[in-house]
Amino acid sequence: MTKVNQIEVVYKKTKYLYKEYYHCIDGKTLVEYLEEQVSLDIRKKLKYNGDFLGLMPAWSGKLMLTGENQFVWSLIDSEEELNIPVLVCEDDCDLSYIVVVVHIRKTDTTVYWDKIGLIDWTEYDIDKECESGLLFVEAYTQKDWDLYGGDVAWMKAKSSEFTQWLQDNQCWEEERFRRLSNYMKPFMQKDNHINWLLELKWHFLRNSYDNMIEEYRKIYQHVM
Repeated sequence: MTKVNQIEVVYKKTKYLYKEYYHCIDGKTLVEYLEEQVSLDIRKKLKYNGDFLGLMPAWSGKLMLTGENQFVWSLIDSEEELNIPVLVCEDDCDLSYIVVVVHIRKTDTTVYWDKIGLIDWTEYDIDKECESGLLFVEAYTQKDWDLYGGDVAWMKAKSSEFTQWLQDNQCWEEERFRRLSNYMKPFMQKDNHINWLLELKWHFLRNSYDNMIEEYRKIYQHVM
């Protein structure tokens, strides 16, 4: 019988001596596991010069932008099979540099973490991301057309007019959320955009996994 892995949230010191809420699998934090298991050869090949011990959890609500936290949580709560960010650079605290993702599948009874890797930004198109926010009419609902279908939907993404509208209407976080949902999400689902580090082959009972999610949700909501 295949071993069922155990997952929980632990509040543990980083290498920099402050504490973070980490995923802990079978008694070991995810950053400790990566540090032990990812060989120097793999790191050199990927030109990854740091270690993993200081990386920041992506689920705790500490990303710099509200829209980025909302984006990550939309993925966590999804029933889709997805690559989902779990760790980010502790200096940048956002989804723009070092982003570690896990390939996650869910059934009614089991959640699988198949593999873990780093997003490869080589083919990431910032211009396309900029065009994928509130001006991305292909993703509009009827409510969106009602709200933005007048002059806004036909503005240019990098125009001063649109920038001013976002500022006046306090829509920057919604803009960031939509850019990530419409562009970054599909981008990071493609294997050629991920440098896979390890096959994990972990699986968790759905009820215990959902309990872990709810622990993180409380942490996230408290931060927000």
